[in-house]
Amino acid sequence: MSILLSPGPVRVPEEILLAQAKPMITHRSAAFTKLYGDIGTRLKNYLNSKEAYVLTGSGTLANETNILNCCTPDEKMLCFSNGEFGNRLIEIGEVYTNVEHHSLPAGKGWNLERAKELLDNSNAQVFGMVYNETGYGVMNHAKEIFQYAKGKGMLTIIDSVSAWPAMPYDQEEFKVDFFGAASQKALGCPPGLGIIGLSKDAVEQIESRGKIPSVYSDLRKHRKRWLKNQQTPNTPAISLFQALQKSFNLIDAEGGIPAWAEKHKKASEYVRKRVTEMGLKLIPEPGFESHSLTAFYADNANEVKKKMLTERKITIVGCKGELNGKGLRIAHMGNFLKEDLDLCLDTLQRIIK
Repeated sequence: MSILLSPGPVRVPEEILLAQAKPMITHRSAAFTKLYGDIGTRLKNYLNSKEAYVLTGSGTLANETNILNCCTPDEKMLCFSNGEFGNRLIEIGEVYTNVEHHSLPAGKGWNLERAKELLDNSNAQVFGMVYNETGYGVMNHAKEIFQYAKGKGMLTIIDSVSAWPAMPYDQEEFKVDFFGAASQKALGCPPGLGIIGLSKDAVEQIESRGKIPSVYSDLRKHRKRWLKNQQTPNTPAISLFQALQKSFNLIDAEGGIPAWAEKHKKASEYVRKRVTEMGLKLIPEPGFESHSLTAFYADNANEVKKKMLTERKITIVGCKGELNGKGLRIAHMGNFLKEDLDLCLDTLQRIIK
């Protein structure tokens, strides 16, 4: 049996997979209103957002939807990056607005000390950043940075695709206006759903806009359909919505979102301890270690990864960007199993010796 420890898609339990096999319903039915009404209400409560929506598409779609609904061509967006996914946020921003961006090298994380002067000296109306840089396993100190940016009057956008719900998040507390995440990581679902969370200021920004350059991703259309009858403006991936609801049920059964985040934190501490005991060096600088995946330097990383797969059918992945071929990543997201992590770590230890 294969073991999937990649940072998305992740292992999906049988009960979530089987939820997709329920009989099909139409998205204009009372049954779908009940399904999406439950998902949307719970999601809003989980995030502590003003409104929350689910789009059929990837996490990138969620982030692009947030940017195109928030940003205008004549304004400026300030972006901080420390890896591939921060760069992707910049790439999306450059399609819709002017972008001022600042980057850190691999393994370094953003905190308020590093961000403050850049925020003070920027005339941008919007600030955007990735919460958890998946490519290097680095968790940025998002809350303090977003709070500061919001205090300066900026609208704020967070990419939380590989962070939520593995890491603590409260939309009101973090002072985030536009939140983006996805189904295939710490939620433990199949890929194909983008998660959107909006603040009161985000809703006001959307409704004050002129033309929004999209049909599918115009959030005014999603708001209109939700407020009318808790449905979607276009045909959604109904089977994936059923899987997402089952995922929410499993999370709630384990104590809810706070307990889910604590489970990920403890798993990350355990994996880091095992990795460092092998004599391997972690990629994130101290204090910026991700809770959803562990990244570490490895000689012959590609060969180690290949042996893990061929000898024990264990899938881990290499690092991105400037550390391609120089590091490895073990994900502990969603419905991971402790025994799978142990087998992975035991196999890794044997191979590197």
